Amino acid sequence: MVCLAELHSHTTYSDGRPTPEEVVLRAAQLGLSAIAITDHNTFRGSAAALEAAKELVLGIHVIPGDEVRTSKGDVIVLCPSLPHEDPRRGIDPYELRDWASTHGCITIAAHPFQPGRKGVGFYLLRNPGAFDAVEAWNARGLPPLNWYAEREARKLGKPMTSGSDAHVIGELGRLPTAVLTGDCSAEGVIDAIRKGACSPSRGMIRLSTIMEALRWSLERRLRERGL
Repeated sequence: MVCLAELHSHTTYSDGRPTPEEVVLRAAQLGLSAIAITDHNTFRGSAAALEAAKELVLGIHVIPGDEVRTSKGDVIVLCPSLPHEDPRRGIDPYELRDWASTHGCITIAAHPFQPGRKGVGFYLLRNPGAFDAVEAWNARGLPPLNWYAEREARKLGKPMTSGSDAHVIGELGRLPTAVLTGDCSAEGVIDAIRKGACSPSRGMIRLSTIMEALRWSLERRLRERGL
């Protein structure tokens, strides 16, 4: 059984435009099996998404997630259930992996080689043991650097994922990860990724969606400055 899972998305709980409710509703409309909410340095967006999926009775599994800004760069944490705490911002990647292991979670190097994206970069190549998997394809990333991430992940023998890194609703579901599992729940998806039973989608977002995302980025920055 192949589960299509969006493993990288943002909501109003960090720097995304859509609410958690809008994200899970759109993910269900797209026919995705699972959706991970990966707001920056918080599981609060995931908590709201879990409640929304339950109240709306949507046939989609929500994976609690958090894109943690570690001391070396951004790392996605995916958990089988909602943790009672957030990992500390600025945490060392090895310390984060220990935290994740304690909670039954996994760590994924997010957009590792994309310029200006605060990925872990070449730290990944020197310290592969700090990560359970690599986000080889990021829809917002430059394709040549996504291909490079895929090549290096293969060399390291790391499971590979993909994700839209959606900040606006139009980006959602652009590059789902195909997960081979008989159970599309958060626990089933995480266990499959840990075992390498997954494969990334390849591609990038459409030009019209890029423009939508750029407009939102500008609007958000102006709001932050009170303009």
